[in-house]
Amino acid sequence: MMNYIETVNKYAQTVVEVGLNIQKGQTLVINSDIDAIDFVRAVTKAAYARGAHNVIQKLTDGPSTQMKFEHAPVEVFEEIKQYKIDEINDFVAQKVAHLRIYSQTPELLKDADANKIAALAKANGEMNKDFARAVGRYDFSWCIVAFPNDKWGELVFPELKGEDAKLKLLDAMIKAVRVDKEDPVQAWKEHNDSLNARAHKLNELNFDKLHYYSERTDVEIGMTEGHRWLGASTTNADGVEIQVNMPTEEVFTSPDFRRVNGVIGNTRPLAYQGAIVDDFKLTFKDGVVTDFEAGRGYDVLKNLLDNDEGARRLGEIALVPDDSPISNSGILYYNTLYDENASCHVALGRAFPNAIENGKDLSKDELFEKGLNHSLVHVDFMMGSNDLNIDGIQKDGTVVPVFRDGNWVI
Repeated sequence: MMNYIETVNKYAQTVVEVGLNIQKGQTLVINSDIDAIDFVRAVTKAAYARGAHNVIQKLTDGPSTQMKFEHAPVEVFEEIKQYKIDEINDFVAQKVAHLRIYSQTPELLKDADANKIAALAKANGEMNKDFARAVGRYDFSWCIVAFPNDKWGELVFPELKGEDAKLKLLDAMIKAVRVDKEDPVQAWKEHNDSLNARAHKLNELNFDKLHYYSERTDVEIGMTEGHRWLGASTTNADGVEIQVNMPTEEVFTSPDFRRVNGVIGNTRPLAYQGAIVDDFKLTFKDGVVTDFEAGRGYDVLKNLLDNDEGARRLGEIALVPDDSPISNSGILYYNTLYDENASCHVALGRAFPNAIENGKDLSKDELFEKGLNHSLVHVDFMMGSNDLNIDGIQKDGTVVPVFRDGNWVI
């Protein structure tokens, strides 16, 4: 039987130490729904104990959000407020640490107007564009985690209700982020070493392009000159090691958005802006989505692709074996943070500046000229499966098997 208080406190301590690596005198901003208030308070306590100067909580409420989407006119969701931009940019200038806690059901906005969802996504993208670029450069410490609520638990475990569903989902999350280990900090160090070694191997091979093929996908994705595969942990601009996603099982980079040709089909549902998109395929020609289909959430997907020009191009590719902890658990979380770590995935939209040599020192236009996409959005979706094969193709035409039947072979 789980000791709830001890578990929440241990989880919070791991996030503060490993994920954010809070430094003495640092300010932390926590963005979360009030359903995760126990965890928010535990993180706040752990951050102050580690020497944080200030912890700022920015909380939302799921039912109130639903009311807003039901009753407020679309122009409310289109508003771009300068005071919000000023606050965000001040946080960036002060290198304030940021923690995002996913804590609401992925179906929160399943009945909401897709046009309102799209309008809010576009407005938020515009208000956060400088913040997003700073995030991609790791100018400050940031981390994304999750904490369940009852409705999310019931979605994942429909045979359970209420608190029972929430606690079962929390137990699964705790295992995925290694908090069930006696020493989670050491467990994360060993995990980081393993993923970083895999990234180093891919960098040595220096592929010109990758060919993905399975029942649902057949696509060639070109790589940029000087691309860099990245592992789990990274260092921020001040040299502090952080863990930006908990959990993580991936090695990733940003491709040359101009050199993507073929079809990519999803293998797990995409939870986006409080709605679910599933059974979809995207057709790429010279890097741009030229056609698409979806069995569920067509309008949400269309609005995502229409967000801006960059939303129809790739900004990330990530490799995750089918034989990985979250995949082997058999749990479908309906949440990208977790589901992307059970499956190879790609992301539409914004690329990572540090996915290319000296990328942090290049302007947005210089990165774009080298093939790194820019966009107001960055949306991952899962396309890995137990029948996915990936070949790495070097400039001289040498073909190196990378994945066979969903798993590493290098």
